[in-house]
Amino acid sequence: MIDLHSHSTFSDGSNTPAELVETAHNIGLTALALTDHDTVNGCKPLQEAAQKYPDLLAINGCEFNVDHPATVEIIAMNITDLEPYYEVQNVLIRKREEVCRARIEKLQKLGYRLEWENVAFDDKGNKRPTLAKPHIVNYLYATGQIKDKEMAYKELLGRGCPAYVDAKSPSAEETIDFIRQTGAVSILAHPCLIKLNEYDLYNEIKRLQKVGLQGMEVQHSDMSTDDMKKYQAWADELGLLKSGGSDYHGYNAHYGVELGVGRGQLNIPHEYIEKIIAASQNSK
Repeated sequence: MIDLHSHSTFSDGSNTPAELVETAHNIGLTALALTDHDTVNGCKPLQEAAQKYPDLLAINGCEFNVDHPATVEIIAMNITDLEPYYEVQNVLIRKREEVCRARIEKLQKLGYRLEWENVAFDDKGNKRPTLAKPHIVNYLYATGQIKDKEMAYKELLGRGCPAYVDAKSPSAEETIDFIRQTGAVSILAHPCLIKLNEYDLYNEIKRLQKVGLQGMEVQHSDMSTDDMKKYQAWADELGLLKSGGSDYHGYNAHYGVELGVGRGQLNIPHEYIEKIIAASQNSK
């Protein structure tokens, strides 16, 4: 069993890469991918921690937000050359900070009490490597300004909500092309969360495949058993690589999700990462 979608303290997860590796080993995973948002800074610590466990394959990844009205994210999987990602992430992290400041301003106008320092720094006073919605939501929850974290995402910070801010991300086409040029594999993240009906989603996946998309997640913590069967069938029909992961964030987001098993329904086979690695090697 493997997990190809997880987040660490280098983006919006609550566990360090070393802690993720330790947990992965303890629960018997044979592969773990770190897919932090817009940054690969956690990949070297991941690889260093994984040296302790030769039976655990540690995979470098990165999850990118893309400019899309239906909320789409693309994962770069099996990154073997981190240098191009360091260059790109510096731009993306600056954009994330701009978006975070804009969200804070909107929330302040709505009457919420928070400042930049409350979000940009952790409890120990350290500057966060990259910023995301969970940092805002966790502060509002910790200070008693909201009662339900999930509702804050859906009714306060989500698209069309009072404190929504457009992240102005690169297009899906640009992101997929960048991933291809670096020799990694592009994977469509959690299609179950894309805000399209089934017919339009299938056709959008076909369109993205035409511009270079190589795979899609067919197992995810927010997928039902029926969802997973459907997406596996779609991947087979379209000839896309299959991937899957818990999207584990620890206590920061995706509550009730555990590494490896999601909400108990995940059982992702090792052959998924074998085929992804083979596709990555063939693209070089």
